[in-house]
Amino acid sequence: MTTVLEDGSRARAPLAAAPGPARGADPDPGPGGVPLLPRPAVRGPRHFAASPSQEALWSGLADRTAPPVVLGALRLTGRLDVPALAAAWRTVSNRHETLRSGYRMHGGVLTQVVSGEPQWPLPVSLAEVLPSQVAKAIAAERELPFDLARGPLARLRLLRRGPGDHVAVFVLHHLIADGAALELLVAELAAAYRGVLPDRPAAQYADVAAWQRQRSAEGHDAESTRYWRRRLSGAEPAVLPWDLAPPGGVEHTAGIARTLSFPLPPELVAKIAEAARRHGTSVQVVGLTAFQLLLACWSGQRDVCVRVPVPERGRAGEPPMLARLSEAVVQRTDLTGTPSFGEVVDQVRLTSAWDFAHHGIPLEPVAAQMRRPGLVEQLGHVQFGGVDAPPAGGPRWGAVPWGGRLRAEPFAICPGPAARPLALLLRHDGQTARFAVTFDSALFSEARIRQLGADYTGMLTDVADHPRERFR
Repeated sequence: MTTVLEDGSRARAPLAAAPGPARGADPDPGPGGVPLLPRPAVRGPRHFAASPSQEALWSGLADRTAPPVVLGALRLTGRLDVPALAAAWRTVSNRHETLRSGYRMHGGVLTQVVSGEPQWPLPVSLAEVLPSQVAKAIAAERELPFDLARGPLARLRLLRRGPGDHVAVFVLHHLIADGAALELLVAELAAAYRGVLPDRPAAQYADVAAWQRQRSAEGHDAESTRYWRRRLSGAEPAVLPWDLAPPGGVEHTAGIARTLSFPLPPELVAKIAEAARRHGTSVQVVGLTAFQLLLACWSGQRDVCVRVPVPERGRAGEPPMLARLSEAVVQRTDLTGTPSFGEVVDQVRLTSAWDFAHHGIPLEPVAAQMRRPGLVEQLGHVQFGGVDAPPAGGPRWGAVPWGGRLRAEPFAICPGPAARPLALLLRHDGQTARFAVTFDSALFSEARIRQLGADYTGMLTDVADHPRERFR
């Protein structure tokens, strides 16, 4: 697919929004622990209320010129049995309600309509193309709209470049999927194509949505909403050092997204891991700290906000469901005064712990209660992510067995519009690490991003080597 925590002694209002989750709050059991909705054996479609995060996304769809999608492509070489692939898609669709659903407003509530038809229309199509036409065909798939009311909100386009040479283009609407969902779909589709499939997930996404709504009705979300209103009060978006034309006026048309990747020296990786152990935290937290310190160096800001995706929650040993499960928080760090690098690491470790504990509600409803319209969206214009990468030489995305002599490898996709001006992703597997910077090419030159990469490596070194040094 071409296709992560303010020291209590230093906390200042309004940055230290709350000491933590309310006492006695119910633990979040994760999707694997939700109650299951009744599903009587009836003819026709089933109707379920959508989740709060789906409602938040739905409210902004009318303003988009192209659908928000998760896109991935694989090159399949060898003998491909297209009817068997279509049958495999049907098998996977029968496992996941999201793959055979449409969404529409019903009684003022966004509703997931799950098809009850055994012969669900298969969104698998085949086209003959020249190798030179593949990139254009994939770009067209990105722009092609979905029929939201009728569904399905996922499709597979096969581009046949020649005998035994296909490119499989997977397109999933963000209403039903995130990046992890796409990986799951490809893995299950390959397994079904081979005639092997794991157990069907006990819970479906409609069960998760109902559980989230029930918790909200019982007041479980009220404390999190208060937390975020206090946490973000007075916050300002990060000032980014673009070196090309800055956004003009209120609106900015996103440029094409580009990504540059930078390896970290092995000796620095070891130092970062040791710093994480010293502070009782993760490599990702050390990486986030260094990124926020770097943003502060660039801008002179001492109140730095970064969007941070929340790692996918565990599912209590259940087979995974295909759904849009990822969320994000705004991580805010107070750099006023002259804190040491080590103090900032401890601050980020603690505040992120509370932020993640309150991630169960989408931030869009919170944004509607803020005095400044659009603030939450602006705070998300810069992002940091951290993941545990597979070991060097380990399997890449899509490199799952398809059976026989059919081989799969990732196919590079022409980049689309940038989702945000700047995002940094740190990958670490315990021994090696690298980071990738994805940027809006209308705002940043390649030279500026390469300087960013060098400066970030230097900041990581300072944080790891000089924990007592003061940040000024």
